[in-house]
Amino acid sequence: MVSPKYSKSHFLYPYSHFTDFPHTISLYVDYNCRFSAKLFLKFRESVIPELEKQYPGKFQFVYNHVIQPWHPNSVFQNEFGLSIAKLIRESGQHNSELFWAVSESLFKNIIKFYDNANSDKGRNEIYSDIYDVVSGDIKLPFTKEQVLANIAIKQVESEEDFSQEGNALAVDFKYFTRYQRTVGVHITPTVYVNGIVAPSIESSTAPEKVVEIFASHL
Repeated sequence: MVSPKYSKSHFLYPYSHFTDFPHTISLYVDYNCRFSAKLFLKFRESVIPELEKQYPGKFQFVYNHVIQPWHPNSVFQNEFGLSIAKLIRESGQHNSELFWAVSESLFKNIIKFYDNANSDKGRNEIYSDIYDVVSGDIKLPFTKEQVLANIAIKQVESEEDFSQEGNALAVDFKYFTRYQRTVGVHITPTVYVNGIVAPSIESSTAPEKVVEIFASHL
């Protein structure tokens, strides 16, 4: 199970009530994977609402970042999501709806960050574009300056100032990368039920079938 540190954003329902949810569904997805987008949006629009309708309080959902390096913009998109999570965490309030809504926006707008969509832009420019796209979808409680402060790379002019210090999300980014490797997730999307992979659930699996698979664990 992913660290409780991320419970205010990545856990769909409050962690303080975690024991009220006997079953845990873990989604391992990447913002730049079109199959992840298909699965995540399906969960948001139909699977989760239907499960909550039929089996209220039975399933907790956890978002897990899987950064696929063959899509360079995946790094920037996941850093953006982690920046939102960091700001939520620092607020002290559980606000998973904001984090999951931001994730939904990133998935809905995935084509805008395909490999060749902005290959002529710099890293900080892409961060800025991501904020503009997401804030155009939903009202963010954080300013552009607050979000980008966590992810923007400091500009330097002299080679003497070159460094690998990265940004404020290095710890979070490394955590999810190590976690993903530890549990053995390699492809996206991957769905786990109570810590065990559910190989029959793919991006193409019909929502009613997904609900049926989850219900079989009750």
